[in-house]
Amino acid sequence: MTRLKYMPNHWGMHGFNRDPSLRKVHNSINVSQVDQMTDKGDTIDLASMGFDKLLGSGKVSRAIHITVEHASTRAIEKIEAAGGSINISEGDEWEEPEED
Repeated sequence: MTRLKYMPNHWGMHGFNRDPSLRKVHNSINVSQVDQMTDKGDTIDLASMGFDKLLGSGKVSRAIHITVEHASTRAIEKIEAAGGSINISEGDEWEEPEED
């Protein structure tokens, strides 16, 4: 009865949330959006535009050379199939601690 009176939301709480400082949220863009953005040239640096992850949704109509921190395997396959290339730049990578 004490929990029902003083902690009414106790039974609805499940799981836990990670501390926000431990979360890494990527600002991502799809391959089809990159294809539409590159009208002038075939080289684009997504890191300078604020994007840090390339996803493989959509189609690529021409060869594009992209520099980005992270890319999905499907995005790499699509870009290379169209004749382009992806340069993975060095970002802040989390390294797994060594076990003793």
